[in-house]
Amino acid sequence: MPLPRPRLRLPAGTVHEKGNGTNPERRKTQTRVKIYQIDLDRDQGHAAFRSLEDLEKLTGKNVVDPSLYKEVFNAELDPKSLEELFIQFNSEWHPLHRGRSMSVSDVVVIEPEGIPYLVGEIKGSSPLGGSFTRHFIDLVEYNLEIESLREQNISFEAHDMAGLKIPAVESGAFFCDSVGFEKIAFDESRTHRPDNLMRVVYVEPNHPAYEAEILHDLEHMQKAVDGYIEPVYLEDGLVVVGNEEAKLRGMTGNRHIGNIIMAGPFFVCGEAYEDFCSLTDEEAASAMIRFAESEEISQAEVEADMGFTIYYAEPMITMSRNACLVLFS
Repeated sequence: MPLPRPRLRLPAGTVHEKGNGTNPERRKTQTRVKIYQIDLDRDQGHAAFRSLEDLEKLTGKNVVDPSLYKEVFNAELDPKSLEELFIQFNSEWHPLHRGRSMSVSDVVVIEPEGIPYLVGEIKGSSPLGGSFTRHFIDLVEYNLEIESLREQNISFEAHDMAGLKIPAVESGAFFCDSVGFEKIAFDESRTHRPDNLMRVVYVEPNHPAYEAEILHDLEHMQKAVDGYIEPVYLEDGLVVVGNEEAKLRGMTGNRHIGNIIMAGPFFVCGEAYEDFCSLTDEEAASAMIRFAESEEISQAEVEADMGFTIYYAEPMITMSRNACLVLFS
């Protein structure tokens, strides 16, 4: 008979007790990005993977039908160009992405709220040939890059953009075409979403928390934390779900919760009869306040926080001796 897993519970007001430092300005650098892909089960006209030109030949009109699409990603990211988003979702990975690799016919929606302004632009020539252009939303990073280029004797031009109120990225809906992206009209209210989405607050190392949705099944919860899940139950009914092996795998320190360090990404959800559930409006607001600011946690602190606890079970008739369970933290 398997032993039940011990439930680690912490008092409600134990977040940020031991943080070394926070970055409250980080919140301003996040952009809400959504990705929609054609649902192949609804695609009777074979519009998936076709360019705008091919769609016009197929249907006689250059119009994208939102009713064919389903939402496969909805989260906050550091500002990226559309080309950078394509690279990330075509060949790389994001733990909250629940669709296929980005391809032609996908639609990217960048919401206007939260888009930061550029503070600087640097154009220069690479020592190996070619040119480069870099944009910055952080003034410290902008000035550090200028100093670094000067130390390397690299030719460049720096353009201060602070106060000009130039958005780091353009908002709107963009169709992934055969070459580049095209801005389109796209009614998101006509798209589709899975029925079993769970509303959570998602927290990544060195980033502010944000609201997100995860498919309420083990596969996608494990994907969200990049491994086996382990819950930490707070006394106010919230559950922090992280990676069971985060510290053993050397994941980056994320947040202090009570006297422990959570490493790697985690999400906050509700608790309902020994299961996880969506956050209410009040719970989501509470979690957003708790984890709004990122923390600076060194890898040495993460390693020092590793340990184990031994739990002994009560003797049972079917057991010849006491059983024990060892948990690593």
